[in-house]
Amino acid sequence: MIPALAIWLAALVPTLGLLAAAGAARYWHRQARYDPLTGLPGRDRLRTLARRARPRSGPVGVLLLDVDRFKQVNDTYGHRAGDALLTVIARRLRAATGRGEVPVRLHGDEFAVWLGRTDPEASARRAREVARALTRPVCVDGHQLVVTASVGHTTSSYADTVSLAELLHQADQAMYRAKHQRHTLASLPTTAPADRLRDLRKDAS
Repeated sequence: MIPALAIWLAALVPTLGLLAAAGAARYWHRQARYDPLTGLPGRDRLRTLARRARPRSGPVGVLLLDVDRFKQVNDTYGHRAGDALLTVIARRLRAATGRGEVPVRLHGDEFAVWLGRTDPEASARRAREVARALTRPVCVDGHQLVVTASVGHTTSSYADTVSLAELLHQADQAMYRAKHQRHTLASLPTTAPADRLRDLRKDAS
């Protein structure tokens, strides 16, 4: 009985090791693809979506947003409250996005939403809807916080490929313009001059 059990255990140990290794591989694969705090996909998902896009059949759109006065929340209530706020923002983004749209956490308090096939008018409408969905009070660690987010949106031009870097750059310009003008959202076309963002930041300084 005991020798048979020993043989069974000896055969089982390598199998358990393989299962543990496979589980660890899945864990680290998910960690690389998803933000551990919010559970949202990371920038790699945007890269994949941009590579698969076929802009000649129609433009695609991206929203870019960040939480207004987020640093003030961290400084006043601590990083734990800041992290809690980010998880609420992520949850609201998931609820606000529709079929074919993908919310992504880029870094810090900056998020993006891949809109997929769209046009400038529809992109602007979705930006307004997402901004409204985020602009609601949040209770964090017993503190009632009024949340607003600056949202920029842009759409690609008709071309052979979608440049994610260019889309994010243009959406970032639009987002900064919204923040600079104390509006919740703004847009810039992908044909906007590249130095516009530098001009805005110079004006704000």
